[in-house]
Amino acid sequence: MFTLPNYLFLPLKWVCLVLVFIVFMNLIYFTCLSFFGLKKPKRDYPIVPDQKKFVFVVPAHNEEAVIAQTIESMLQQNYAKELFDIVIIADNCTDQTADIVKAYGNVGLLENQSAVDEPRGKPHAIAKYIETGHWRKYDHMAFIDADNIVSRNFLREMNSQLTAHPEFSVIQGYLGIKNVATSLTASGYAAVYFITNRAVQYANYRLGWNAAIGGTGFVLDTGYLAERGWNPRSYTEDFELQVELSMAGRRSGWNHFAVVYDEKPNSFKASHTQRTRWAQGHWFVAFSTTLKQLGTIVKPASLTELLSKIETLFYSYSMVRPVAFLFIGLAVCIDHRLIGYLPHLLSLLYFWLTIECFNFLIIPCTYFFQEAKPYFKQKKTLLAKCQLLFRLVVGFIWNSVTYMLAQVVGFCTWFRPQNNWKKTVHTMNVDESLEKEW
Repeated sequence: MFTLPNYLFLPLKWVCLVLVFIVFMNLIYFTCLSFFGLKKPKRDYPIVPDQKKFVFVVPAHNEEAVIAQTIESMLQQNYAKELFDIVIIADNCTDQTADIVKAYGNVGLLENQSAVDEPRGKPHAIAKYIETGHWRKYDHMAFIDADNIVSRNFLREMNSQLTAHPEFSVIQGYLGIKNVATSLTASGYAAVYFITNRAVQYANYRLGWNAAIGGTGFVLDTGYLAERGWNPRSYTEDFELQVELSMAGRRSGWNHFAVVYDEKPNSFKASHTQRTRWAQGHWFVAFSTTLKQLGTIVKPASLTELLSKIETLFYSYSMVRPVAFLFIGLAVCIDHRLIGYLPHLLSLLYFWLTIECFNFLIIPCTYFFQEAKPYFKQKKTLLAKCQLLFRLVVGFIWNSVTYMLAQVVGFCTWFRPQNNWKKTVHTMNVDESLEKEW
């Protein structure tokens, strides 16, 4: 530990104070936003006859264990069969994925084999399909991950909302979880999704702001794609699209009733690898687009668009808290005098604890009882229901704490080339008892 000269100490002190301010602003913002999701979601559109034409696009790398059930869920759509098609992108597969797809005579297959020096991963596999131009025959592309289960009314809900709200270039569907209780790590993912679907996505939708794009379960207007192209530069092509929409003044909506169910990692190692990839992409997009986002904020078409652009910029730095805490901790280690300025943080300790109690207990439990209702119904006794609730609360806290590590690692490595996708292994098919609920 050192005693820095004043010309170094004073700037460091002010940096620490600014970071404390940013941490609290970030905390207060997302806490306040969560209030707008408390109202129970209702459709703001009528269900109308099938009319829009969709193509499901499913990137798949060595997904032989799950791809068949994913295809089956899409084939069983409660939607006119002539109005949708399915294309599986078998991306550099070395297993039986392509053979399984070929067994379905009514499912399209694009087999992609990348050159040794070509970038690899989901965004680049999608780019290979975009190059074919096949999608131009459809009104919308529906992006689905190869391990997903698509709810039967997914296309019907999307069609109806798009008909009522033609202003949406993208609509993100509800993200559910296939394996809610297979591990504490998976339960943590489920808990976060139960909360985020309401406290962020639905809240933004109620305010008229753009929804976040979640990587799967969303539909994209092919007219927008024809106009703007497919421009992935990072691991998080979904977040890139979200920022691109915001800067272009285009709208992304949220559909609480068009549901896809995703398989999440069961081990901490697999989870950390996945979330580090997300964090690397998120920080890359944030740093590379901030100036452009600021440039478009000064030219909004309406107050709602202005607020939506600000929200997207704020969301770009939603991972700032653990990085700020790390910097403050390192600064204290460099010069012990900075401990004297921590009361600026600790003086708000009771306020901070109150907010965090709200964020980690009150809001989560409220959303768990509503969003996890099908899972609670499967529990026959009160004790079993209480155990599930306890598991979700503990899993949520575990997920939040461990994600901080991935966010810091992503911050420190965002500048590395983002073309070496590390696959998350999927092995789980959906439980039949829960499938009846969907």
